[in-house]
Amino acid sequence: PKPGLLLGNGPSGICLSYMLSGYKPHLDPATVHPNSVLYRKLQEAKHLAITEQDLEYLSEGLEGRSRNPVAVLFDTLLHPNADFGYEFPPVLQWRRDKQQHIPHLVLGKGTPGGAWHAMEGSMLTISLGIWMELPGVNYRDLTNGKRRDVTSDRATPEEISTYYRDYVKLKGLQKNFVDNTYVTSIQKLCRGHKAEDLENGHTDKGG
Repeated sequence: PKPGLLLGNGPSGICLSYMLSGYKPHLDPATVHPNSVLYRKLQEAKHLAITEQDLEYLSEGLEGRSRNPVAVLFDTLLHPNADFGYEFPPVLQWRRDKQQHIPHLVLGKGTPGGAWHAMEGSMLTISLGIWMELPGVNYRDLTNGKRRDVTSDRATPEEISTYYRDYVKLKGLQKNFVDNTYVTSIQKLCRGHKAEDLENGHTDKGG
């Protein structure tokens, strides 16, 4: 089959490539989520990947920094109670099922990391550095635990962009990425009988 195309090689594109490569999030049996209601829900179908469960049910009642309930759900699974200043370990365990791999290519103007490569290197992120990490690779492990006094929990664009670039290599995703690529237009192509009908001025309704 022809590969699907993802436009943009920033953190969202990288994470999606990781999941399209067959990685699925499961509840880590060695962890306990501090939200007892959510943890009880997670226990009900712990044999299934989180993405195969009822996400609306799991995210019901959760509050966070996003209006997207699924985003809030995954935020709290990756960084439980982070908004309250805690650093609990993630409750997700990522397992790969090669049969679930979906061929795809990620197109980007530069190297993996997207717009982070173009930002001023001396700035600091508003979000904590660990909130910028992607599944399966600890942010501090790749940045050597660099500390900067009062601002030690925040990161520079250079650190973030380097983390994303190294993440792609560590997870073996390089084959999915096509760097230095510009997409100038997208067109929908009609094929088969429908295309012939359109060329001849016909539609499903006739005429």
